[in-house]
Amino acid sequence: MVVSADKTFRCVVIAPAGRLLDCQAASVIFPAHDGQVGILYNHMPMFCRLGLGIMEVKSDQADQSRPVFDGDKIRVLIDGGFALVSSNLLTIIASDAVCSRGLEKEKVQQVLEKSRKKLAGGALTGEQRRYEMKKNTLLESL
Repeated sequence: MVVSADKTFRCVVIAPAGRLLDCQAASVIFPAHDGQVGILYNHMPMFCRLGLGIMEVKSDQADQSRPVFDGDKIRVLIDGGFALVSSNLLTIIASDAVCSRGLEKEKVQQVLEKSRKKLAGGALTGEQRRYEMKKNTLLESL
């Protein structure tokens, strides 16, 4: 087990586009397939399947003199994949992910427009349509 004096752990998010995030965090909440999961320093080892939702990565508020990363919170839209927690390392391997850090409005609009065209077509089942609509809502909230 890795020992950290500041009670933070490493958080890595990998998506098909590459590594989206690699930082120290005080807490992380991510969407598992069956609900939200919270991770803190020294969390027990765990492996789980991810669902669709927003992941929140928070820095350590107790030590403002040494910020873990820019800003208080980073939000990431996660769409499936797997999470592994072991030895104060959280690794998220996402099927698809969009990080709020450095997010450009034009890129979000392109993704939303593509999804809207998909919804306008009649090829989706009711369940697929609800899933796409939920993903759009979450993406807009980033």
